[in-house]
Amino acid sequence: MNHSDDAFTLGRRASAPLPGVFDGAVSGLSAAGALSRLRVLTAQQNRLEAERSAVLTRLYELRDDARRVREESSRRFVDDWDELVAEVGAALGTGRSAAGAAVHRGLDLRERCPRLFELFAAGRVSLPLVREVLRSSAAVLDDRVTAMFDDRITAWLAARAGLSITARAVADAAKSILTRLDPAAAREVPPTEPRERLEFHSRADGLVDLEAVMPKAEAIRLSALVGPVAESVCRDDGRTLGQRQVAALVALAEGYGSLGCRCGREGCDLREARPRTGAVSPDIQALAVIVLNETDLFDATCTEADLFSPESAPEAIPEHDPAPEPEAQPDCGAEPHSEAAAGRGAIVLTGDPGLNGPVTVEQARELIAQSRTQFRILGRRDPATGTVHAHGASGYRPTWYQLLVMRLTYPTCVFPGCSVSAGRCQADHVGEYDHADPSAGGQTTVAGRGTAGNLVPLCGFHHRIKTETGWLSDILQDGTVEWRHPAGGIWTVPPGTARDLLPGLGLIIWDGPEPGPARTKNPDGLESDAKRRATARRALRIENRLLRHERRGREAAEAEARERERECREAEAQGRTYDVTAPLKPPPF
Repeated sequence: MNHSDDAFTLGRRASAPLPGVFDGAVSGLSAAGALSRLRVLTAQQNRLEAERSAVLTRLYELRDDARRVREESSRRFVDDWDELVAEVGAALGTGRSAAGAAVHRGLDLRERCPRLFELFAAGRVSLPLVREVLRSSAAVLDDRVTAMFDDRITAWLAARAGLSITARAVADAAKSILTRLDPAAAREVPPTEPRERLEFHSRADGLVDLEAVMPKAEAIRLSALVGPVAESVCRDDGRTLGQRQVAALVALAEGYGSLGCRCGREGCDLREARPRTGAVSPDIQALAVIVLNETDLFDATCTEADLFSPESAPEAIPEHDPAPEPEAQPDCGAEPHSEAAAGRGAIVLTGDPGLNGPVTVEQARELIAQSRTQFRILGRRDPATGTVHAHGASGYRPTWYQLLVMRLTYPTCVFPGCSVSAGRCQADHVGEYDHADPSAGGQTTVAGRGTAGNLVPLCGFHHRIKTETGWLSDILQDGTVEWRHPAGGIWTVPPGTARDLLPGLGLIIWDGPEPGPARTKNPDGLESDAKRRATARRALRIENRLLRHERRGREAAEAEARERERECREAEAQGRTYDVTAPLKPPPF
């Protein structure tokens, strides 16, 4: 189902109760009242968007003032703009590019188009139209021309307030004004965005949507290639046209000029696929890691597969070899050890973020059956407790399995608002690793039994932000990553849903060698900047944990007081005497 589907034809209903905060104001609306209310809400939304732009420019102003009076920074990889973009992205819940664009948009409104800003703040123009105006004026360099353009385009928009205006109409009007004021700038209007793209989007039914945006000439050529290949089978093939078109696209990518017919007749002349060129690549290998519970691996013929059998020696697995291990066959005679071993789903990881994510057990089995599958033994299971002992890291570098579990636990960069796939991130030690004395610093550990670990994925940009600015991260016991900004803001990023689908992840015990003895790097006792920064971070992290514990204690006490007050009122209403020393009633679930 997508946005273009007919909801009436699909039989969708709107009979469930509305949220209580809206019910009184919305339930009594007529059709005319609902449409009128939507227009009011749209104007309010426009005003809020304008206010957000104003706040962004104020933050920029404060950071710019501080930058001008501060001594020269010793940071090597992060500048003041990077730091501003990071904190804006966290506040807005967006990535690096969107945060930077929001700041520039606010500055353009405030400094280049103040009259348009006023119209925006009044709620009379929407954000998409504002974007179109600012894009059109980006090439204007003369301040006098910019002011004239602002006056004229704002007057044009104000004269049409309340009318339905499209972004295309605004773009045409802006270009017309620029053509008269500054013909050179009108010719240099930048494109809206890089338009060409190819994206994969996983669906809940196990299929994948392929979205391609390309120039029409290339699309025509691609269609002309796909069509004949899709028709290169006999009428008894059995596949629909859509299925054959998808197969044709893959066949063309592999170098074939026809499909192999699936009619099943021995005498069919189209049974074999014909190469289109001499560079046929039928054996293209695309690595997909499928992680699922052991009891879900096979069907009823082998429903108790044990990928963690005691006789499977983990020493046979290289620590840093990313390639699948061959001939690691599961043992189907093992007993299930706990309720946590029961299967609930699976997760697929590939090199393309659009193909990653949860799948059902049936979809995982189908994918395994359609592929050349090799199993890797994660570790050694204790038959008495059901825990799985796996090789942990011996130093700073995590093992391949630790990286896998980290990416399962956190599917994206854990900086607030960032959505870069974990597979394209770096592994960050939340607690700083002490290379001179590994036992003193943050260990190279990931989530497992009784621990949330110390490794999280951070994209390169936010890894540098964490390393060289005042942002401080910490991992809570449930795996939530807490971020504290030097100005006092707190953001929390929860882990993904892998533990819900793969409860066996909570049974892993990472066995690693004891840290080696401390090494004296500076015999004269001189500390490096990095060492001093790591020491200060550890102290601040400990202080924050104490504050967090105190805050949770206060919140628990306040919640208990509210609940006792509620129970007391309930007892008074029923004519009972309330016992303040009695324990609170358990919640009704």
